[in-house]
Amino acid sequence: MAHVDSQIVEMPEDPSVGAMPPYRRLIDWISLEVDGLTDAQLDFDDLSPENEWMWWSIRRQVSHIGWDALVFTSRRCGRLLWPDGELPEPIVWADHLMGPGGAKWDRVLDEDLYREIPDLIGKIDIGIGWLERVVDEQTIDDLRADVTSVRGTPFWKYAITTLPRGASDDPDKRGFLRYTLEASLWMVFYEMLTHVRTIQRLKRHQGLELAQELPRVGYLRLPEYWGDTNRNGPGMERFEIDPD
Repeated sequence: MAHVDSQIVEMPEDPSVGAMPPYRRLIDWISLEVDGLTDAQLDFDDLSPENEWMWWSIRRQVSHIGWDALVFTSRRCGRLLWPDGELPEPIVWADHLMGPGGAKWDRVLDEDLYREIPDLIGKIDIGIGWLERVVDEQTIDDLRADVTSVRGTPFWKYAITTLPRGASDDPDKRGFLRYTLEASLWMVFYEMLTHVRTIQRLKRHQGLELAQELPRVGYLRLPEYWGDTNRNGPGMERFEIDPD
């Protein structure tokens, strides 16, 4: 099986190490940062076009982390976790899955049902449990042999520059990026950690004290996501592909 070292929070440069992300630390980081915040502080946002990083409030940042933990894991790892096809239903999947018809909720959990922070963290806990199962049940060689190709975006093209291996342009499909499952599992960890950092940035903007120092790893090495600059990062519009 692959292994988790709680002291390693970045994909090791040395592939022989084979360590995977300490997902459960995310719950500690989130819980510390949101503890004691008022509803007004949790719901502060700024929808100005030049302030994209503030479009989602702290509450929505936590909700998006829950969406990542559940939706990413079910889509990328579902066949490993539930080979019989009996997918659990902690949320109504049809309301949250992105697709041609659009989702009822845009990359956040159902805000009519899951608004309070403990409820949102409860959903994150479920998804993290699934991620831990994947790491516990698969060998590192299995994770590296499991390769998928997905339509690329400028953001993902930028984000994968933080990985030492496992993610690149797909040489066989223009406009697509190719990922190993090892890389994908590190990427979702970095994605969730980046939103914890955005929670900190939203607190700092409101004049609130930060609860901790986060590790500057993964996407947080990029200036747009740590907060060295307030400029918007690359967009999520999909790359053009070759016609059939």
